[in-house]
Order: sequence, then C-alpha cells, then structure tokens
Amino acid sequence: MSKFSNLLRLLILLRSKKRMKTKEITQALGVSERMVRKYMNDLSEASVNVESIPGPNGGYELIGYDYLLNLDLKREEAIALQLATKNLKKEKFELMDELEALNNKINIICEQRYTYDDCSANIVIKAKPTELDQQIKRELEIQATCITKNKLRIKYRSISSGETTRVVRPYGIVTRNNLKYLSAYCERRKEILFFKIVRIKSIEVLDEKFSIPEAYHIKEHMKNQLGLFNENTYKLKLLIKKPFAHSVSEGIYGEDQKITWKDEESIIFEAKMKGKPDIIRWILSMRTGVTIIEPVELKEEIKNELQKMIDLI
Repeated sequence: MSKFSNLLRLLILLRSKKRMKTKEITQALGVSERMVRKYMNDLSEASVNVESIPGPNGGYELIGYDYLLNLDLKREEAIALQLATKNLKKEKFELMDELEALNNKINIICEQRYTYDDCSANIVIKAKPTELDQQIKRELEIQATCITKNKLRIKYRSISSGETTRVVRPYGIVTRNNLKYLSAYCERRKEILFFKIVRIKSIEVLDEKFSIPEAYHIKEHMKNQLGLFNENTYKLKLLIKKPFAHSVSEGIYGEDQKITWKDEESIIFEAKMKGKPDIIRWILSMRTGVTIIEPVELKEEIKNELQKMIDLI
C-alpha cells in the first residue's frame, strides 16, 4: 500500500481509537516502527498535530482538528441526517446498517468541529445515564426545532418551581460540564433562560414559528447571565498518585496539558484550567491521592475550605 494511503489510514485509526501504541500501529499498517516514526514526522510537517503521550497507558494521539478529514458540513445537514436515520429505522430501511455507519462518521467530524457550542469548564462532570436514550432523542428533536424555528411546549422540572408547562422559543443548545442546556426565550417569564435538558420531561412541537433577535448571541448571553467566560485561569501543577494517576493520565482536563510520569504510580499533572469551584471539587475528589504544587493561592483556599468542614463535624 502507498505511503499516502497509509497516512490516511493512520489518521482514521487515530481518530477512531483516540490513542494507539507504536506496536498497534505497526500491526494495523503492516510497517516497521521506524516507518511509523517517519509517518509521524511527515504529519508534523503537514501541520497535523499528533502527540506522543508517555507512560504505561501512553501512545500516539491526534490532538485538535485535522483538516485532512474535514468536510464542508453544516450542523443542519448533520441533524437532518440523524432525523432521517431515526425515521427510516422505523420503516425497516434495507440499508440501515450502512446509513448508521455514515452517521457515525459524520458524528466524528462534528465532535470537534462544533466546539464553539461547548461552554464547559475544564472539569467534566458526567450526567447520570438514567433514561439516556430518551434524552438523546429529546435533544435531537430540540435541535431540529432550533433549525426550523418552531416554538415548543415543554414540561420542565426546576428545583425552585417544581414541574411547570412553558412555551419557549428554542435558540440553541450548549454544553456545560458535559450537561446539555437549551437556550430559549420563555414566554411565561418574558426572558431568555437556560433549561437543563435532563429536566425537560416532555416536548410538543408547535406550528407557530419565531425568529431569533439579531442582537442575540449565545456566548454573550451566557457571559452576562452566568459569568461563564469571566472565570480566572489557573496554571495548575499537581502531584497525583495511585490510584488516580492512571485515570487522570488518560483524560484531557485543560489547555496545554502535560503529563510527566514521576514513577510507575505517580504523575506530575500540568495544565491551564478555568472554573474554580469545579477545580476544587475535582481535587478534593482525589483525597490523599493528590498534592497541590501550584498555584499557592488555590492550595491555601482549599486548606481553608477543609478547615471549615472540620469545624462543622
């Protein structure tokens, strides 16, 4: 197989498997380790960022967005394909397997292309998998109404008001700490609000259309309402020990992240991160398995919080 074909196969493998060891690549492509290193140099010269991650669970990893696998794909087209796939599945479409495979490939492209809607802090807090299929279906239906500009009647459960029925104008969906939120104008409250999708119990698509105000910008609204983009950036340096070292080394938690293995059971973790409450919660979750090296002010703040907790016991 030609060198060009192998490079394309390598990019697809890295995108699909996320991280691969040299031995795995040599077996998949049928080339030597020396040739794998040559391929990595070639990709680097082409501005495709593949990093070598050290440690027992390390390997080569594709970092960022690689334009070689890009398509001129619009979000509306991806959502339309998902909706068509869902409807054709009910009708037992003969080429269902192929269509779902295409959907998976499109999802890979969308995963990193549309990061501008991801307004997360750097610590990912996963949602509970309860009724996950139903949540995915509901999100897809809401995405469709954001495109078609149809109003929605929703049943929404909030902590303060309990379950209420509201008519909303869905503007868009954003991500915060791996949880999805609908940004919508609430006709009951006469203002733009954020609705946590997991708390939307039912939706009804109405025939009535709406238009989004020209002055509306989802990021500006989040900045003004929630202060999500006013958070300080912390340059963290942590010593993380067993049993957390391996799991932390396998994830991406912040910008310019660097993992250095101190020994087989501990790492030095370095990254730029935002969202102080989330950072503190994450650090405390590792209990005695973490030592804060930098920044000193964050270390002191956590010590003060722990002392307050001790005083309440």
